[in-house]
Amino acid sequence: MITKVIEEDIDEIIKEFGEELKKLEGKTIFITGGNGFIPSYIVDVIIKFNKNLQNPCKLIIMNKNKVNENSRLSHLLNDKNVSFIAQDVGKPFEITGKPNIIIHAASRANPTAFMEDPLDTIDANVNGIRNLLEYARNNSVEQFIFFSSAEIYGNPVKEFIPTPESYTGNTDCTDGRACYTEAKRFGETLCMAYYRKFNVPVKMLRILLAYGPGMKNDGKVVSDFFNRASKEKGIGLRDKGDATRSFCYVSDCVRAIFKIIFSGKTGEAYNIGNDLEEENVTILELARRVAKLVGENIEVKPNMDALKKNVYGIETRRVDITKLRNLGFELKIPLNMGLERTRRYYDEIGSIS
Repeated sequence: MITKVIEEDIDEIIKEFGEELKKLEGKTIFITGGNGFIPSYIVDVIIKFNKNLQNPCKLIIMNKNKVNENSRLSHLLNDKNVSFIAQDVGKPFEITGKPNIIIHAASRANPTAFMEDPLDTIDANVNGIRNLLEYARNNSVEQFIFFSSAEIYGNPVKEFIPTPESYTGNTDCTDGRACYTEAKRFGETLCMAYYRKFNVPVKMLRILLAYGPGMKNDGKVVSDFFNRASKEKGIGLRDKGDATRSFCYVSDCVRAIFKIIFSGKTGEAYNIGNDLEEENVTILELARRVAKLVGENIEVKPNMDALKKNVYGIETRRVDITKLRNLGFELKIPLNMGLERTRRYYDEIGSIS
């Protein structure tokens, strides 16, 4: 389903990238996980821009679960330029048509799911990319875009906050979240191995804390706070809420991805996030802002008796996007505006699911 606020975001992205999007004329793009939060925006941008092309761009979208009338991309089920495949990308696959670009966005990425099933998380994040890289090796493609994660940095030391791409990480492979973190790290290792040995044209996206319209309530903090404020009329924190985070609105994230697709260098990793110091907020402050947006008399309750200083394990999260800015990128949507647009989305769909 596409809503008014998502359409507004899509139109703004097309307005900015209209000339570059013409380069996709006649091309075929293979997207895994295309029905997901961020990739669905990419799909909507391309399909809406197709009306400007004589020879439209074709999309092949693979999802583990079948796209149906209740799915994020349900409005494209009958679009002649979109083919949907319901399959696990970690298993052998066949597709009709030769893709020019592969975007590997399929991943078990939500905290609730990967803590519950760590082995499936590893399989989804390792076997899938190996399959796709092997396909790209044998079927020459122009670009291979890998949705990695800034989680690969682990818990950066203070002198590397905000964290640049050159930081090699401070991770604990025995931690409960390591099934995701280490799988993404190994995914980048595989990308670079195929780039160096077989010239597969990889680009790696280290995305951090994207939020906004279309996100599900899957354990991520922004959707979780909106859900609890709406349904429970209160937001209870697991600790004092003093850990800090920098959130990136989804349209800024997608703008960054298009910037990398059209201008980024092959064989490189790029941070995607919000590096502005004034946008780095505590979890407590985030909860208060969400509560204020949802309605009056919504109580935010930090747990002042928590044994740990913060149960999130990592004090702060903020990436350095200087490398991205050198491509001509700038952030457009500040946190307050992005949260308001997210609230509008939930109002439009009538629930937080």
